[in-house]
Amino acid sequence: MKKTWGLSAALLLAATLFAPSAEAAVDTSKKETEVEKPNLNEIRLLGTNNEDWGFIEEKEPNNTFTQANKISTDDLVTGTFTNKDKDLYKLTIDGDEEVNIGLSIHTEEETKMDLSITVYDEKQKKVDVFDELTDEFGYFGDYYLKPGTYYLEASDLKNVNSGEMYYLYSYVYEEEPYIERIDGKDRYETSAFIAARSSGGYPVEHVFLATGQDFPDALAGSPLASMYAAPILLTKQNSLPDITKSTLQLLNAKSVTILGGTGAVSTQVEKSLKQLGIEVDRIAGKDRYATAAAIADELPPTDEVIVAYGRNFPDALAMGPVASMYMMPILLTEKDTLPKATVEALKSYDTSFVVGGTGAVGSKVFKQLPDPDRISGKNRFDTSVAIADYFDLDPFQVTIATGDHFADALSGSVLSYGTPLLLTPKTKLDPTVKAYVEQNETLMFTILGGPGAVSEKVEDDIWDLFE
Repeated sequence: MKKTWGLSAALLLAATLFAPSAEAAVDTSKKETEVEKPNLNEIRLLGTNNEDWGFIEEKEPNNTFTQANKISTDDLVTGTFTNKDKDLYKLTIDGDEEVNIGLSIHTEEETKMDLSITVYDEKQKKVDVFDELTDEFGYFGDYYLKPGTYYLEASDLKNVNSGEMYYLYSYVYEEEPYIERIDGKDRYETSAFIAARSSGGYPVEHVFLATGQDFPDALAGSPLASMYAAPILLTKQNSLPDITKSTLQLLNAKSVTILGGTGAVSTQVEKSLKQLGIEVDRIAGKDRYATAAAIADELPPTDEVIVAYGRNFPDALAMGPVASMYMMPILLTEKDTLPKATVEALKSYDTSFVVGGTGAVGSKVFKQLPDPDRISGKNRFDTSVAIADYFDLDPFQVTIATGDHFADALSGSVLSYGTPLLLTPKTKLDPTVKAYVEQNETLMFTILGGPGAVSEKVEDDIWDLFE
């Protein structure tokens, strides 16, 4: 059956499920106009309606094979370790063919524990791992297992005994796409859902706020938002939408940086933020080029810079995940002339990546840039693929957004950190994008925006690749 999930990964599901309660996230003493709608739990639990996932808490004692807690694939388990503790889980794999299964044990934040999973077969013989990764959050192992019964031994090799909660989950890799769509009734709700997803519903210190009515001031914001591990939310020019307000409260944001001047986000919005007890600052210049340069000044020093056309949005947006990953500033230009603010800002860089063809950034401008290299395709869709290829982005998971509007890709540029952000027409999967995901055997797709932005026909085109 063809399904489009509202869940990008089990870790995000774990973080969402264990987010603080709505009561903890919101001061219920505030006036109704500041708090009541929309329902915060609906935002927080976005994506947890996948009925295939089970949610299980560890039951002690489970320290021996005979005491092992029974679980199934697609179960999400939470537990803790006491002194010299080992938690055992009994996993049953159904079917009649060998499956490739991923097993992960992680914490929500960096941990001092050295988390590990050891797999034993029904005869309690250790099973070899195909591949494994460890980091400051936990452990992931990739196994090929035949149908049958297995035991998973979860442990902390350092025996920190901190009482810190871990999340253990299993996932069966299938040769079919995993498609999720993040969408709301409008661009403001979509940006709120993207923010909730990227944070897992957990508090964030800082949020960036941009107008949802025009693109220039926010085009350069993705690397700075990434530096702060902060989402980008959207607002109307003269009023803070209820969904944006509620999301700020859900995330328990302490401070907000507004991107752009008062012509983009008014002082009335600033006042509404302060009424929520949020500190507010603003990064703005006299125009879009000066604003981009001002944002660049806030980033750590680097030799490399991205230069994109400032009168349209697709090229700069498709470059957002790269800018976020490498903390590269995005400066804007006219087609045939370099704005004064951009000229001054470019003095700080030795290498420039020019996004888009000569119809966007002309040859005259190109020659004035520091050691320039052009990344372009025949159109905005091709260019988004060219970016993915040029920077060798991991194609296992891609984000799909409309190339006709800016709002969804703007909010999603931070979510897509380090992975391709591919643009497509509304009514079909662009042929170049289609060839890219087919050639790279992409399996995970995140679609930003509702069917009005990226139609269900795009989903059908993805499914057709696997038939």
